[in-house]
Amino acid sequence: MNRLPPATEDVAALVDLIGEEAALRLLEAKGGTRVYCSEADEGRVLAEIVGLDAAAAMRRKYGGTRIKLPVGRQWRVLCYKAMGLSRPKIALRAGCSETTVDDIVKRHGRPASTQLDLFAGTG
Repeated sequence: MNRLPPATEDVAALVDLIGEEAALRLLEAKGGTRVYCSEADEGRVLAEIVGLDAAAAMRRKYGGTRIKLPVGRQWRVLCYKAMGLSRPKIALRAGCSETTVDDIVKRHGRPASTQLDLFAGTG
């Protein structure tokens, strides 16, 4: 996977705990919901989504409790952009409009277009 962008504030703690790729998979599968972090049984749904190591880290921190996962839409949009997905594909995958994709990308200081400026540096 390509290098993912830095985590936004709403997902930073999760990314720090289980890593970028596991956090992205978890948010895609369960973002915006509450998940139970079992104290045992690593074969549960959580481990299937994030892997054994990340599930173990979550169990150590949250074992026996339910945690509310952020939707993480802004960070997910930036991740999909970094992966080279088109604006329509990003919008579908993130569950938002193409305008929202553009707004998020602009707000985080990245160009909305992936086209190269063919005339840059000419003068």
